[in-house]
Amino acid sequence: MVVPSIRAGRWRLVVIPGDHEPRHIHARLGTRDASEAVIRLNADGTVTLREADRGLSRAEVRQALVIVLEHFDRLSELWERYC
Repeated sequence: MVVPSIRAGRWRLVVIPGDHEPRHIHARLGTRDASEAVIRLNADGTVTLREADRGLSRAEVRQALVIVLEHFDRLSELWERYC
């Protein structure tokens, strides 16, 4: 099964097919796939942190939020297509 994702620097932004509402993505850092932040894609075009692994620093979480916001439209399209 192909997992739709976008690579953005050290981050992999993943949409899990058939995942549950609300719309969200899994932002995974580098090769540490166990370290991720789950970020909501809000209907108003904003993003909200739902949860983050303790392995991520605050700066990494902020970076994930910025990157997800930069790719918001494409990630929303992927969510609609696969979920």
